[in-house]
Amino acid sequence: MKKIITSLVIGLLLTVSAVAQSIPAYLVGASASLGDVESKLKTNGFEILATTDNVVTITNDELKKTNTYVATLHVYVGKSGVRVQNPDYFGLAYLGDKYKQGQFATTLEALKKSLGSLKGSEEKLGADELPDYHFMMGMPYFDEPITVANKAKIYNQLQGNDNILYSVSLPNGTILVGHKLSNETSKFLKTLKQTHNSQILPYEAL
Repeated sequence: MKKIITSLVIGLLLTVSAVAQSIPAYLVGASASLGDVESKLKTNGFEILATTDNVVTITNDELKKTNTYVATLHVYVGKSGVRVQNPDYFGLAYLGDKYKQGQFATTLEALKKSLGSLKGSEEKLGADELPDYHFMMGMPYFDEPITVANKAKIYNQLQGNDNILYSVSLPNGTILVGHKLSNETSKFLKTLKQTHNSQILPYEAL
């Protein structure tokens, strides 16, 4: 009987430990107006790069220092509430072993001041899973980038390009580019009934 109880206790502790290590993909707050959210984000040190429908793309110096896709965050402002990408979640995915716990403390504090109390979303992954994440079998990992053009060529193509929403120069010399989506592409979240996940757009290239 003692062995059974001990096994149950150990199993429970392992389960609690696994849950504790799960990191939410998004942080969710109370509903607010788009104008109010933009104003508070600016007040708390964020630079607004673009506002696309109900999605506000932001950056700050702490995010830029990562030299990765987590240099920007997308904030969705909807009737049901506000959702923003969790920098710790995406930091683990994009930075892997280079990620340090607490490195986004300034950003998280600024988000709380801007958006109010935030709770984790139901979408979660374990901290040990994120560094090895890729979309599907056969696709490259985040540390296996595919070079499609050099910086000079890309920079020239950015000038006066109506399909570009924003570009961010990062400390290591790379440029993060936010692409404007076609109207048809923008509607696909409505078709899938996933408008509350609009913070995944616009898509970016580094």
